Amino acid sequence: MKKRYQVLGMILLIICSVIYDYQKPEEIEEETVELSYVTLEGEFNTTGNYEFEGQLTISELIDEVGVSDEANLEVLDLDKVVEDESRIYLPPKNDNAISLNSATLEELMTLSGVGEKTAQKIIDYRETTPFECLEDIMNISGIGEKTYLNLREYLCL
Repeated sequence: MKKRYQVLGMILLIICSVIYDYQKPEEIEEETVELSYVTLEGEFNTTGNYEFEGQLTISELIDEVGVSDEANLEVLDLDKVVEDESRIYLPPKNDNAISLNSATLEELMTLSGVGEKTAQKIIDYRETTPFECLEDIMNISGIGEKTYLNLREYLCL
């Protein structure tokens, strides 16, 4: 009889264990916030990586981080939406800055490292696609990041 109770106890224990294992687990909903970041350089009051939530225009970004008195806001499209993991450079005011969208061939050739062929490529590019930001100059064949970094202080839109 004792053995019978032991077997019956084992069977009950197995049944309870199986039922417990098959219970549907509770779904825990976690709110995840998608953060984006942009690297700010130049005349922003906050430079380096800046994290933000949702969508943000450059104008809203400037309102949040602020800019120095020397900032040349004319080089930025303030209505443009900030792209995740992008880099934004805000140069200081420069009365001698050369406009990518309106400079002549001769004016473009005054830039260090820009010869006649590259200047002509810049003019040809802007006739089909106007420059929206200074970084667009890297779309020109022969102008990479290193050249852009050397020129960006002398450029405007």
